[in-house]
Amino acid sequence: MIRFTFKRALRDIRNNFYLHGLCVVTISLAVFILSAFALFYINATELLDAWKQGVRVIAYVGGDLSDTRRHAIMAEIESMDGVAGVDFVPKESAFAALKADIGDQSSLLEGLNENPLPDAFEVRLSESFINLDAIGRLAANIGAIEGIDDVEYAQKWLSRFAGVYNLFKITGLVLVAMFFLATLFIVANTIRLILYSRREEIEIMRIVGADEAFIKHPFYVEGLLLGFTGAGIGMGFLYLAYLATVPGFAPDILVSFFELRFIPGPLLAGLVLCSMMIGWAGCHFSIKRFLKI
Repeated sequence: MIRFTFKRALRDIRNNFYLHGLCVVTISLAVFILSAFALFYINATELLDAWKQGVRVIAYVGGDLSDTRRHAIMAEIESMDGVAGVDFVPKESAFAALKADIGDQSSLLEGLNENPLPDAFEVRLSESFINLDAIGRLAANIGAIEGIDDVEYAQKWLSRFAGVYNLFKITGLVLVAMFFLATLFIVANTIRLILYSRREEIEIMRIVGADEAFIKHPFYVEGLLLGFTGAGIGMGFLYLAYLATVPGFAPDILVSFFELRFIPGPLLAGLVLCSMMIGWAGCHFSIKRFLKI
């Protein structure tokens, strides 16, 4: 029975190749776009987390500090939540690092009469301490310590990227809903056209005593095959686009410990399953309406 159902489904696909092909192209396009959003969402989330984990809070000292006061400030900062460690950076070391960073242009600093950089504390955060609001509160608490003149961290970069990330996430969810409904509508109408073209055959099968399961099961198989094929093609093109794009992407420019990766296997399987369910649901709605089942 199962073998016969599959044979009928494949025969219908072959006989109505144009309609099924159009449906597969539509599903492929929808899967490609939705998978592209998923790919961006996954990597953007990891990139944002990597940035947050790499954040250093720099607390600049106002004036000279005695060793006793310096150790007291370090102890106070280390006692705060989210702090993994504190390093004291003397202004001489900061000035030497600045000259090393600017390389050949360090001669521009030779005319300075004195070191313009202040002493500073470099605060390393715990890996789990990645909430932007919490980092902001920590920076404010450090800035309130007596002897600290100013506090800096990548607040603007992180806030802007988080804003774009949240906007893209909301847009993606809206598009997912729209493409889901559009794909469901197209699959349902494709199956309905096929049912309409075979209405006489279906009536004859009913007259000779064929039960409803015998009539409708091949259409459900068609819906599942359309969803599976469309998902495979859409993801295949996305993977080719990924392979063509990744070699030209230089993540070390953004953050050295971030690696761009493709959609993980479980999520790919979930997308395929979701695509097949859309094919099945579109088929179900058409059968229910056309055959009055």
